[in-house]
Amino acid sequence: MAETLFPKRQRCKACRGSLGKTVNDPVLFGLYCSPKCAGIANPATRPEDAPRECTTVRDGKKAFKRVYRSEGEIPDRLREDPSTSWYTCAAGHIHIGHTRMGTPETFRMLGSPEDLADFLVKRRGKATHAQVAKAAGVQPIRLKELENPKKGQRVDVHVLFAVMAVLGSRPGVAMKELRA
Repeated sequence: MAETLFPKRQRCKACRGSLGKTVNDPVLFGLYCSPKCAGIANPATRPEDAPRECTTVRDGKKAFKRVYRSEGEIPDRLREDPSTSWYTCAAGHIHIGHTRMGTPETFRMLGSPEDLADFLVKRRGKATHAQVAKAAGVQPIRLKELENPKKGQRVDVHVLFAVMAVLGSRPGVAMKELRA
């Protein structure tokens, strides 16, 4: 069973103290009120001492990344942008990862059928399956199969190329050097 996380959770999992009572109170991993309760070391107080996942470079200087106590605290414009990702660091905070808001994405590496499906859904945007399928000259069910891959399901590469052309993209291949 999944744990109930902050803000629904109001009590620390370890000490049962108040969790996130004020805006400045830390909430670690969505469960704990302090590093002691979470069983981790105290976080760094200087950006130079903090792990890379907690810092960024601003104006040529290392600085702490913005800390969020729950996914709900992430601004809507960031949370809804398809290029934004977030993660929980070792110190128990939620940080924004890579985001490419305002800059067009020109290249994306795919490592699985799910990556391809995610790309197609985001690239399609607000267009319907029927609109894209009609423009590509394929059946809507074939586009849905590309966007919802199932194990053992075969994909027609002609459909993939037709859909990608309509979406203004082309597939590519990354090659590793073969060593004999």
